[in-house]
Amino acid sequence: MTIARHLPRVLTTAGVVAAAAAVASLILLASGVTLPDAAAVFWNGTFGDGTNAGTTLTQAVPLLLIALGWIVATRAGRLHVGYPGQVIVGGSLATTVGLHCGGLPGPLAVTATALAGIAGGVLWAGLTAWLWASRGVLEIISSLLLNLVAAQVAAWLVRGPLQGPGSQEPQSATFPPSALWPSSAAVPGQTLSYDVVLLPLCALGVALLFSRSSFGFALRACGGNAEAARWSGLDPRRAGVAAILVSGGFAGLAGAALLFAGTAPWMSDGFEGGAGFNGIAVALLAGNSPVLAVFTAIAFSALTVGGTALQAGLDVPSSLAEVLQGAVIVLVLLAAVLTGRRTARPPAPPTRTEAGVPALAGTKEL
Repeated sequence: MTIARHLPRVLTTAGVVAAAAAVASLILLASGVTLPDAAAVFWNGTFGDGTNAGTTLTQAVPLLLIALGWIVATRAGRLHVGYPGQVIVGGSLATTVGLHCGGLPGPLAVTATALAGIAGGVLWAGLTAWLWASRGVLEIISSLLLNLVAAQVAAWLVRGPLQGPGSQEPQSATFPPSALWPSSAAVPGQTLSYDVVLLPLCALGVALLFSRSSFGFALRACGGNAEAARWSGLDPRRAGVAAILVSGGFAGLAGAALLFAGTAPWMSDGFEGGAGFNGIAVALLAGNSPVLAVFTAIAFSALTVGGTALQAGLDVPSSLAEVLQGAVIVLVLLAAVLTGRRTARPPAPPTRTEAGVPALAGTKEL
């Protein structure tokens, strides 16, 4: 029963992936690269050895966290696109805390930066929630504008209060070693950060939130039919605010992961790198399924890592990964439109018997 329910979503995702692969093949052929060579370089650059596999999995974590934030918000009926700004603010607050954690033991410093990232994302999402709940401002508009504000705040921070002493580069001071999120020493290059445990844990947590908790039920009920939920004693406005705040917490944690589990031990004004909108695409490609989002996050991460490998190994244009990600987004939206049209198709009018009584569906007139 469960497999049959998720089969259309899996087939849609598989169709999008196949279409994106066809687009990639055309681009590679136009660049004069044979498909077997490209496939070999792509695989070796993403999962061919432990070092590259660790990089791919580590970079998938922020994408999944953002995707889970989108899933929580949309299940509650709240559509906002403030994830880039929440990633930036979460990462900025985590940087501020992390730079002062040099004297703390590693576990405490890592916990402090993670909590600071969550707090920053929640605070920035709170502006969107407040504007919507108290002033009636559409959250998709306010969150989009707040993204621009967050980018300017980050640019000011790395050129002012957080800039490294004596540095002329727009970046923060170097993080103390105790604040860096630990990585596995068993992987060459230590590219596999231990935050990869968030991939299954967070996905399973969100899935259980919606299927096994009263809070998740309230979010789904308010998102499915706000008027019916109100008559049932639920408060759609309160549920919407809570969903926006939770989604901001996920995005803020993603910002901390980008910085403290990344390769550069400092914050620059471009550290977000499009992860906010890519995370939305990850959720859409997964059909808003928390579990399936784990695999789509890894796939999107592989596109970025593999694109770099193709550029280095076969001199493929560096924009290939961005083109493929854009193609995936367009294909996902197209699939959503086609699916929506199919499900929204009006039912056939009922047939009538000679007595004028509507016949049951699937029966023939006598």
